[in-house]
Amino acid sequence: MFDAAYFRTGLPSQLEVAGAEPSVEIHLVNGQAHRARALVEAADGYAVLEVYQRRAEISGVKAHWLGAASANKTPDDVQRAVIAYESIAQIVITPTQVAEAVKIGFGAR
Repeated sequence: MFDAAYFRTGLPSQLEVAGAEPSVEIHLVNGQAHRARALVEAADGYAVLEVYQRRAEISGVKAHWLGAASANKTPDDVQRAVIAYESIAQIVITPTQVAEAVKIGFGAR
């Protein structure tokens, strides 16, 4: 089970070895998922995260983990989500992609 200690120490240590721009997805037991941008607060019972909005027009945009929440105004494509630890099914960390992915279709070069 996930808890505040995991978000304060475990997640940062795993992200450190994942590279410069890893992505973090929080999958909930109800099937919903959030692409996380930053941790705002890890409290007893819940975490407050900045998450990227799930919209088709920004699905291809790099939505990587930044670490701490920005003190400045957050971008329009970012929301805050308060997530109970007991509702988290899994956390998926995708390491930084080193090589360019093969593109398919008419725009491939």
